[in-house]
Amino acid sequence: MQQSGQIIILNGAPRSGKSSIAAVIQEHFDGIWINLGVDRCMAMTPARYQPGIGLRPGGERPDLEPVVAVLYKALYESIAAHSRLGINVVVDVGHHDSYSQPLGTLVDGARRLQGLPVLLVGVRCPIDVIM
Repeated sequence: MQQSGQIIILNGAPRSGKSSIAAVIQEHFDGIWINLGVDRCMAMTPARYQPGIGLRPGGERPDLEPVVAVLYKALYESIAAHSRLGINVVVDVGHHDSYSQPLGTLVDGARRLQGLPVLLVGVRCPIDVIM
């Protein structure tokens, strides 16, 4: 039976360094590492649904929230599929639940990755970096 690929979820605020960390992982860690993070998802999302999973806290676009929930489900199903095929996955995201109503995207994502080798890494930085 094929071994599952490692999954690393880098969760943090915009400009906290997640994408830079993901690039280092891809360049220096052994094996194939695919980046399925927020920037990749946003690039695939039609303009009328932007910013998609990049929707920031505040509840300013409740019309997009049902789409955000579905996009996160699709993202985590894709992460799981890659891992089950033996491909390592690094993901840079900014999970929060500050929508007009909680969407539970992180809890749902964790459920979809159950049984797979996952590391959830909180990426932090000073507030002046993200402002």
